[in-house]
Amino acid sequence: MFVSTFVFIALAIPSSGGTIPLETVPAFYRHLSVFEPMRQLTGGVRAILYFNASGDAGLFRAWTMMAVGLVLALALGYAATSFYERKGLHRHPESAPAPA
Repeated sequence: MFVSTFVFIALAIPSSGGTIPLETVPAFYRHLSVFEPMRQLTGGVRAILYFNASGDAGLFRAWTMMAVGLVLALALGYAATSFYERKGLHRHPESAPAPA
């Protein structure tokens, strides 16, 4: 959970391009901005607020990337759940059998 919070929150803010232009941040953040969802959301909101919700202004890319992220998240969740079920592992401690 810590790694997820660090990657998707702490590193997403500077790489979003919303508060600081990407041209002024180190190259590391520019590389992160390609896949970080905050960059896509910032571009979509910018397209809605300033460019009359034009798809060419970034709204289409924002919707596309959010859909791709949703599909990837669902696929990863399904894969992890399937792995747990195949191995016979228990996801909830209260449903685990009592030790003998």
